[in-house]
Amino acid sequence: MLSFPGNGPPVLLFGVIHGDEPLGAELLSRLAAELVPPLPRATWIIPIVNPDGLAARTKNNARDVDLNRNFAAANWTREHAPGYDPGAVPESEPETQALVSAISRSQARRIIAIHSPLRTVNYDGPARELAERMAAANGYGATADIGYPTPGSFGSRYGRELDHEVITLEIPVVTPDEAWRENREALLIALEIPLQPV
Repeated sequence: MLSFPGNGPPVLLFGVIHGDEPLGAELLSRLAAELVPPLPRATWIIPIVNPDGLAARTKNNARDVDLNRNFAAANWTREHAPGYDPGAVPESEPETQALVSAISRSQARRIIAIHSPLRTVNYDGPARELAERMAAANGYGATADIGYPTPGSFGSRYGRELDHEVITLEIPVVTPDEAWRENREALLIALEIPLQPV
């Protein structure tokens, strides 16, 4: 985890909660390399939440749990579709516990999760205005409805229940260079950093 001092309320960004979605790590590494403190907002970056899944190139963690169904949301359920095992109980997985701990330590109430392979800026909680600004920058469009149920998801817990600004930045499967070109400005908007020429 990387942290950068800033003058305003903290923001936390994370990627690769699903091991078969590696673009998040690439984008967050490039973002971190560009940041020069002090920033407008204190910034915490976790490039890879699910290292075992990333190493195995599988969505789920080493115990075959979908970490994005493992949060202690009121809609968590043990029943699940194939491939979406939520774990034995909410927050049973060490990766989930580590992310929950990082959010608590950072006290971030603006959280950006990077996913693939859709093409949208999805939001939960009071994040509509931020989502629309990010979507104007990357051209993806903003939506509060991802189109399918997400019981036990990060957005359910932190956005809808705890009222954090939660953005799920869904990036299509493109090259890392293309993903960065499309989303650099959107990520800087999330951090409230004025856009400078590259």
